[in-house]
Amino acid sequence: MYLRDMITIGEMQISGVLTMLMLSVMLMLCVPHRSIRRNSFARARWLMAVGTGLIAVQFLLQYIFGFRQMGITQAVFCNLLLFTPATLCCSMAILYMQNHGKVALRTWMTVCLLCAISTLLLIGTMLLDDVPIRQESPLLRMADYTGALIYVVMQSYIFSLQFKAYKQLELAVDEYFDRERHDLFGWMGWSMRTMAFLAFFVPLVIFMEGKTLVLFSVAYFFSIAYSTISLYTYGVSEDISRVEEAETSEKITAKNEKYDAAIEKPIEKWIKSDAYREHNLTLSVVARQMKVPRRQLQEWLRQSEYKNLAGLVTPLRIEEAKRILIERPEWSMETIADHCGFSSREYFHRAFRQIVGTTPAKFLQKNEEGY
Repeated sequence: MYLRDMITIGEMQISGVLTMLMLSVMLMLCVPHRSIRRNSFARARWLMAVGTGLIAVQFLLQYIFGFRQMGITQAVFCNLLLFTPATLCCSMAILYMQNHGKVALRTWMTVCLLCAISTLLLIGTMLLDDVPIRQESPLLRMADYTGALIYVVMQSYIFSLQFKAYKQLELAVDEYFDRERHDLFGWMGWSMRTMAFLAFFVPLVIFMEGKTLVLFSVAYFFSIAYSTISLYTYGVSEDISRVEEAETSEKITAKNEKYDAAIEKPIEKWIKSDAYREHNLTLSVVARQMKVPRRQLQEWLRQSEYKNLAGLVTPLRIEEAKRILIERPEWSMETIADHCGFSSREYFHRAFRQIVGTTPAKFLQKNEEGY
């Protein structure tokens, strides 16, 4: 049985209206006071609320006037007229979160110009076309194709900015924490890639009917819902503070800090103290333990073979794990991981295999066999 036979167009439209309205209300009203002080989230949540609100309006108009049942051209016209500014708002909300509430005026002018061109093209064609809106119109169909292409260009431009900002966040977080922390902002990568991926299918899919269209609509619907809920969760959690702390550290160090060889002695002393076995280390914590400026430590790591904090502490923890595996074979893997400073058994297993080339269990087995 096809998906279109199980879910009618009307049911999907009503579900879309209710869900998007609930998401909009959640963003506008259900935000803790502590999150409002964060400019990045304060602005991003309103953009996302506008975006989800426009999508709700689009579903409602489709349901009331029956554009989908009327014809493909009219339905596409309604979709593009509201989906283009809606997706713009949702995508820019993510960009605001990535840039801590700061987006260049040039960026806004570019995306708003593309959105305005698409809107004026669609409305102008409808007004000037001699064919009534309820009848199939070749001219309106051509405007729909052009609007879809403009939508792709706009989303491609926003994605390029999002990807650049995401890589900067990734670099800052990787340098600051003692392990990969994509759990802090991984939703951004999934959201921006999904929106960009779906955007490229717009010119191909929106003129189709049946199962393909329903599947695309469901994918787009869940993509927006996931991004909205993730943005809200991120904005009211402490994850945003951790990411901002890491990026602030990266920007401070970027100010032409020179390499200082004298820092090597405090590092050697710190390694001998076994402080690397502590959980959830950050550059700030390690610098404080070493009694050296954080920016000097970060610059030293950048110019060393370690590259970042994780590159320094992970091999040390693995060496300690190898020693424990040999001297304390009765210890469980969870105990060894905790003793060495790993946040979980899974992370310990992955790091051990990456550095040693085998699993902890196989390493222990080879040692017991005398290899």
